[in-house]
Amino acid sequence: MIEFSCPSCHTQYRVADEAAGKKARCKQCAAVIDIPMPAPTAVPPAPAARPALSASGDVLRGVTDHFAYEISQRPDFALVTIQLQPGQKVFAEPSAMASMSPSIRLKAGFKGGLGKTLGRALGGESLIINTFAAEDGPGEVTFAAGSPGDAAYYRLDGNSLYLQRGAFMLHSEGVDVTGKWQGAKGFFSGEGLVLLKASGKGDLFFNSYGAILQVDVTDQYIVDTGYIVAFEDTLQYHVSALPGLRAGGRLKTLFFGGEGLVCRFSGQGKLWIQTRHVSSFLSWVNPFRPTKSN
Repeated sequence: MIEFSCPSCHTQYRVADEAAGKKARCKQCAAVIDIPMPAPTAVPPAPAARPALSASGDVLRGVTDHFAYEISQRPDFALVTIQLQPGQKVFAEPSAMASMSPSIRLKAGFKGGLGKTLGRALGGESLIINTFAAEDGPGEVTFAAGSPGDAAYYRLDGNSLYLQRGAFMLHSEGVDVTGKWQGAKGFFSGEGLVLLKASGKGDLFFNSYGAILQVDVTDQYIVDTGYIVAFEDTLQYHVSALPGLRAGGRLKTLFFGGEGLVCRFSGQGKLWIQTRHVSSFLSWVNPFRPTKSN
């Protein structure tokens, strides 16, 4: 409908859109009125674009100061694809590369000095770091984790992120990955004496066994030691027996592999946990192994 008023006496009129452009006479003052065109209809805004979907779930995409990336096929068999422009580099764990463009050049070697190299080895990673550089034009590199599960991206900005052994996948320039000695709590956790410590300013990707869940800790949070993937350095933690275990159960826990031990986090920061436990899977599959009969 078109709404307008008489320019002489200001009497209000409302007519159908079909009358637009015609002339009419005001009933009050007899003035001739040109009926205006209808006001343009407001076009509703387009819905916000959603990430493209793969068969396995949402595809995560982003562009950083170092490269463009995509995480697909998650959460079961995540792939990380890095798009490199000439001069850009990415550093990854050996055997993580699944495919790459012919324009990418691979160099293997130590990174960060002897201390950081040995620290990575004690944290369950390789002594060698592979460097992928775009030297003959732009290209891409696709990385896959060794275990079936998810992958996540984290931006380091002068802080540190701690990773469980085997969780490191790849990083950009500006990031160092080494080991952090846990002392007695690492021995009793059943998950290793050394954590991986990623620090600096840059991009970091890590993987899990199973899907990854992010938890924003604001006070305290308890996680079984076998489900921890990564956590920020703003969180404090200590390992203890699962609440409710009897004294005998605690003693058995300490000396027979860490079952029933939990990590108590406190403070404020982000924590990532995985939905599957390697030891639990091995215990489940063990009865199905073929055995040699006498």
